[in-house]
Amino acid sequence: MIPSLRAELVKILRRRVLIVTALTTALFSVGSATIVIASAESAGSSPSDRGVTIASLSEAGGGTEVFTTAVSFAGTFLFVVFVGVFAVEFARGTVRTALLFQPRRISFLAGKTAALLAFAGAVIAAAELLTWTAARLLAPSQDIATDRWIGTAAVGDGLADYATVMFWLAGYALLGMTLAVLVRSVPIALAIGIAWAGPFEHLLQDAWNPAQRYFPGLLLEALAAGGTNQVSATQALATVTAYIVVAVTVALTVFTRRDITT
Repeated sequence: MIPSLRAELVKILRRRVLIVTALTTALFSVGSATIVIASAESAGSSPSDRGVTIASLSEAGGGTEVFTTAVSFAGTFLFVVFVGVFAVEFARGTVRTALLFQPRRISFLAGKTAALLAFAGAVIAAAELLTWTAARLLAPSQDIATDRWIGTAAVGDGLADYATVMFWLAGYALLGMTLAVLVRSVPIALAIGIAWAGPFEHLLQDAWNPAQRYFPGLLLEALAAGGTNQVSATQALATVTAYIVVAVTVALTVFTRRDITT
């Protein structure tokens, strides 16, 4: 596991990757904070499932609620990214070559996934801090009180939100890894990922509201948003966990048994 983890980190920590990631994170943080703050509903209104109110943003966890609300809309993008990252390794023959030096397939896949999640965790932490900072600067323009954003309660809420987003991220990463392992073709895997996580689930949700309680992408969105009118965060967490366990089991079984040269 350690050799594949180190090898993956070498690829991830290249200067170009770090610069692009830093710029993208900064742009997302400032842009999402601006949008969420501007869209906050006034007291007495009825926000949508993933909407926010001025009252809720004035609570201790309001600063990081801006962050969790913003990332809940980025699930499809992240899912497609992880599908592409894993699938391209098969298309280029990188997996076949790497397994010549590390024949333990489960350890190889675990190390690669762990490296990606560790890097993503650092990016998520930076994005949360940047979003909080941008939101605190913008909040007064919408009459949002930020006095409670600093303190023990705020730190606790911030850590809880970070843990939730990390689970949300890991869910998309592991589901994306599973799809890539099963399909292995980059264009086909991306087509399936975009179609499923994008229009398919959301069109089905529009036609059938209970879909939010059963489909993984919608459940992950609900989890990041702290629950919706259709599904609570606890229910979303339990159901997504079951999906992840099944998906990882299938991926590992296929990866260890399939001929990697075909």
